[in-house]
Amino acid sequence: MSELKDYSGEFRPDFQFSDFSPVFLSQLLHMYGKAYMAIDGFWYLGVKSQVDNELALKVDLWAWDKQSRFELKRITALAGIVGNGIDALFKFLQLVPWMQVTDYHLELESPRRGVLTVTKCSILDALEKEGQGREKDICTEVDSAVFRKYAAYFNPNIKVEPLFLPPRADRQGICCRWEFTLE
Repeated sequence: MSELKDYSGEFRPDFQFSDFSPVFLSQLLHMYGKAYMAIDGFWYLGVKSQVDNELALKVDLWAWDKQSRFELKRITALAGIVGNGIDALFKFLQLVPWMQVTDYHLELESPRRGVLTVTKCSILDALEKEGQGREKDICTEVDSAVFRKYAAYFNPNIKVEPLFLPPRADRQGICCRWEFTLE
């Protein structure tokens, strides 16, 4: 049986994801990443509209703490990621669903230092378009907490520091840049 480039043909009662081509599976994974981030945004905006931004941010931090634990255990086990260095952390980041909807570059400069640079982020784009300045809270508080949780899972001595965070003056160029160091 040949690989499917999409699911435009007839219904298959014995359907398997392995029936699809790698290209289609990559596109589907990207779409799942978008859906993953959309539900995060929808519930956040729901709490914000029903109560206020302060509570929405507090619950967002709580939810991402729980989600980080969920992701870390399952993705590392599924992918066989082991180790306690920045390289293991970076391999994990490459597989995180929400990273699939960003354009980013990971540079492992040495075993003790790495840099993540995000150049396209749909969440930042939406926050900037909204124009309420929430990108400062989300990128500074939530992203910092998530990256630190991820790093500590691999090694509590991995430090995470932002090198650049929004707001951006012109909505162009780098969205954020993070330094990971192992002391």
